[in-house]
Amino acid sequence: MALHENNRVFCKKTELFSDSFYGTITKIYEHAALVKVEPNQLTKKETDKIDSFGDLVVIRLSELQLVDEAGNLLKEPAEELEAAE
Repeated sequence: MALHENNRVFCKKTELFSDSFYGTITKIYEHAALVKVEPNQLTKKETDKIDSFGDLVVIRLSELQLVDEAGNLLKEPAEELEAAE
């Protein structure tokens, strides 16, 4: 998936979170991303789970969708591959 730091993303409900939410990627890992959840996106009981992390959650990349500022889904940008020499 062609996601990068500072991308705005949408996450449908997951095993951990019963509500979908929007956030911004702060760090990319091999198969996951650290996402800063936008304020008021999650219910109180779920927010309690992440308070100690400053509203940061780790989410699998496969559960994230790239969105614009209005929340509309964007097509994934094509990754440019460099030719091996």
